[in-house]
Amino acid sequence: MAGKKSPSIFSTLQKTTENASAVNGELTRQLPVASLVDNPMNRFSMAEDDEFLSTMRSVEQDGFLEDIVVTPDGENTWRIISGHRRVMAARKLGKTAVPCKVRRYPDKLSELRALMGANVHRRSLSPFDMARQLETLREVLSESGQLPEGTKEQAELMAAQSDLSRATVERYLDLLNLDETMTGWAERGEMTMTDAYEMARRKNVHLQAAVEEYVAHNNANGDFPGLVHRAIAWAKAAELPPPPPKPAPAANPLRTVDSFGRAVRRSTAQLKALDLSADVDRTTARKKLDTCLANLEELRRTVEALKAGLDG
Repeated sequence: MAGKKSPSIFSTLQKTTENASAVNGELTRQLPVASLVDNPMNRFSMAEDDEFLSTMRSVEQDGFLEDIVVTPDGENTWRIISGHRRVMAARKLGKTAVPCKVRRYPDKLSELRALMGANVHRRSLSPFDMARQLETLREVLSESGQLPEGTKEQAELMAAQSDLSRATVERYLDLLNLDETMTGWAERGEMTMTDAYEMARRKNVHLQAAVEEYVAHNNANGDFPGLVHRAIAWAKAAELPPPPPKPAPAANPLRTVDSFGRAVRRSTAQLKALDLSADVDRTTARKKLDTCLANLEELRRTVEALKAGLDG
């Protein structure tokens, strides 16, 4: 289970906003657009869709109704926390400066929570936006040593960080199981999200190639999502077996020798620590020690044969 619950991205954003003046002593300042850099942790879509075009018109007609939030990135450069699309609009409109608030975050995770909190309210977010952003959250939690080993525990921690339910987090992350072709279909509307979620389930991942082959050899008749749906139904009805597990990579022989040597040393130390003067069955003890000597003799012959192979 996850340890102490960290504040969610929403509470982080709210606290940052409410206490910004007191904590950071921040003031709105005009910063050159050329000095602002996109945040590498931002996985939300930067597509020039209808929402972006609306943002661009708003910036052109009314200016910036809300400040851009940035954090220091280096000498005279700032990393964007909130306002990637507005800065993109400013660049396209040829603006040279934008109003910014500069905030500082104690660590990478706090910065990411603020970035996510500033974006998750957007109504046009796609499930794939959320899947990729949650993937980044998982990576940052792992880097900071806060990510549990179990997938269930990971989902619970990420749910607490994002104010989503564990089931919702797991459902979004499953989308990352889709291959490039199916991801493209879903993002372009050529596949329903119901079918996308179905094919993203771990038990169905092995069917993706068969579905794509079916689609490639059949006519959509003007209804591509319908063709994909029929392909999925066909693949599931065919009860195609999952592929056999990949063979384990061959062990490094030198590492095997090192490991065996350590095991022999541990066993030798344990034998040295034995006290056979106590009340033990001496006859049984002698038989077991004779067996040890026989095993050691076989080990000696095996090692000698390996050495001889090297000399040959």
